[in-house]
Amino acid sequence: MHPEHARLLAQIQAVGQPPREGPPLRDSYGGSGHPFYSVGAPERRAIARAWIAGRQGSGPDETLAVLDSLFAGESHEEKTLPGFILAADRGARRAVRPEDLDRWLGELNGWAEIDCLCQSVFRAEDLTADWPAWRALIERLAVDVNINKRRAAMVLLNAPVRGSDDPRFRDLALHVIDRLKGERDILITKAVSWLLRTMTVRHRDEVEHFLACEADRLPKVAVRETRTKLATGTKSGRARRTMPTTTETE
Repeated sequence: MHPEHARLLAQIQAVGQPPREGPPLRDSYGGSGHPFYSVGAPERRAIARAWIAGRQGSGPDETLAVLDSLFAGESHEEKTLPGFILAADRGARRAVRPEDLDRWLGELNGWAEIDCLCQSVFRAEDLTADWPAWRALIERLAVDVNINKRRAAMVLLNAPVRGSDDPRFRDLALHVIDRLKGERDILITKAVSWLLRTMTVRHRDEVEHFLACEADRLPKVAVRETRTKLATGTKSGRARRTMPTTTETE
């Protein structure tokens, strides 16, 4: 364990739930099976930002070494804290290589852990800095035997297709969805729906055409939620009542 990992874990434990008798508390809501301290996203974000602020002058390579250690940790909070660090530290984020992300994904399980690393962390400019390598990674993830990595292939593209008109993101997103459209595990079906709905903002015509051609082969939930999003602006047809969290949003 990296010494900085140990210091961050102590902070997590200090604000988390106290130990209880019996089996360790598990992250049942996210399906990871990892120990869970019940530390919310705002607290994890605050820990990440304070840690970054206290390490001014440290290079990205040192930060990535700490992240390697955190991803290998036991708890849900250790494995998700790197997502908050990378989201707030552009220098460290730009130093991440596709092979780093692939390795880290191997330490994660369940939608909450995958989404905390892949949703809204890596922006369009991060991927276009070495587009051939990132495209190749996403294409590999889409056919990986690990279902968590297959979900990651779609979640990674949400921020780029939402923030950029670059057709490369749109085309890759449709390619990955086409590859995974036949799967019926909820980890995949909800990610298909999520990515299609995100694409409606900048690529409405392409999404409508894709639905017209593939509706019978796509997960029903994806077709229903995307059509509702196209018609009403939300997946449910109801106005939003809360702010988006670090996990799946409209």
